Amino acid sequence: MKECVKINPERLWTRLNEVGHIGSDPRGGVSRFAWEPAYREAVVCLLRWIEEAGLTARIDTVGNVFARLEGAEPQAPAVLSGSHFDTVPQGGCFDGLAGVMGALEALTAIKESGLPHRRPLEMVAFINEEASQFLGGTFGSKAMCGMLPDDYAFHLRHRQSGQLLSDAMREYGMGVDPSRLAESKIDPQAYCAFLEMHIEQGRYLLDREKPFSIVSCVAGIKQFYITFLGKAAHAGGMAMADRHDALAAAAAVITAVESLARRCGPDTRGTVGYISVSPCEHNIIADSVTISVDFREADDEKWEALYTDLMEVTQRECEKRGLTWTVNSTCNLKPAHCAPELIQLLEEAAAGTGVEKDRMISFPAHDSMNMSRIMPMGMLFLRSSNDGLSHCPEEFTTREDMVLGTQVLTNALLAASNWAD
Repeated sequence: MKECVKINPERLWTRLNEVGHIGSDPRGGVSRFAWEPAYREAVVCLLRWIEEAGLTARIDTVGNVFARLEGAEPQAPAVLSGSHFDTVPQGGCFDGLAGVMGALEALTAIKESGLPHRRPLEMVAFINEEASQFLGGTFGSKAMCGMLPDDYAFHLRHRQSGQLLSDAMREYGMGVDPSRLAESKIDPQAYCAFLEMHIEQGRYLLDREKPFSIVSCVAGIKQFYITFLGKAAHAGGMAMADRHDALAAAAAVITAVESLARRCGPDTRGTVGYISVSPCEHNIIADSVTISVDFREADDEKWEALYTDLMEVTQRECEKRGLTWTVNSTCNLKPAHCAPELIQLLEEAAAGTGVEKDRMISFPAHDSMNMSRIMPMGMLFLRSSNDGLSHCPEEFTTREDMVLGTQVLTNALLAASNWAD
């Protein structure tokens, strides 16, 4: 692999582990939630390293952290790279953090090299991507992309304590201001590309014995709840022909979720992970059932068809039983296709590793989905070494894979920094 700028593996690994364990949970793993004291401690640590590297730091009005390395042409659209800085409850040290620390090391190494580069380079640490306490994922990148209403923080509450997000942000400090959410929106013309390095969170790379892969697309996600409304009746007294059984209809639709996903393609995902039944008694026909549905698909037309086809099945099953039904959509993210020029850039940056042509689809959502709506986006996945596990204390990516991926990212950022307009 050609290394125009060589990173510092020891610095990268030491820093990742130091900041990665801030927010250690006594139950196991790491619980570092946005706008909480442990998160603030981690940000202070990150800011110290940015300052030590001689980079320019800033924090926007929601809490996203940036580091900037100027180029020979400061007014040229910059190249942005990073990931999220928060964790799930009892999470690991690599989800999100690998991309933040990789980007910081890349900018630091490029600055230390003294090599000229035309465009500015920036690192970003997105806040509240996991949304573990204040629900609504990829918060930081949504704010940057102008996808949040101005009064958003004055309505969203902590899922356990009930605290308003606006109050939590004020307590957090560091220049964060819930009344100035709109000021976190960036000018898309100020950037030419976004690159995110992230751990895979599955077994694709592990099973293929590959340390990394270039992502071709982040699959679109449709998440929604369907509620079936029938009539409760005695399980023994009411004849089958006279029933309005909400649970029977729900069961047919649940089966359809699986069959539609399997027919769509080998990579399509279809999941029902929640069901609520009322009155939920063994000898009463259910009169109300709510299920959750989660579809994930990379092809735009198939992504739309999964939803419309399931709605047809739902209508048909409800009509057969004389039921009414409603649907409540909670997530409707179109597939985010990685820019061809950034796929090529990453392949060239990985030349000599033996895996530069490997491409895969990301089925988990990432901040890169939002960023792709306003600028070209590319992604690099690192191997999840411990049985593909993530979102748990056992989450792990080896030092060797972390170093190799960060070197590829560094090569790509340096090359992108010299792109012509």
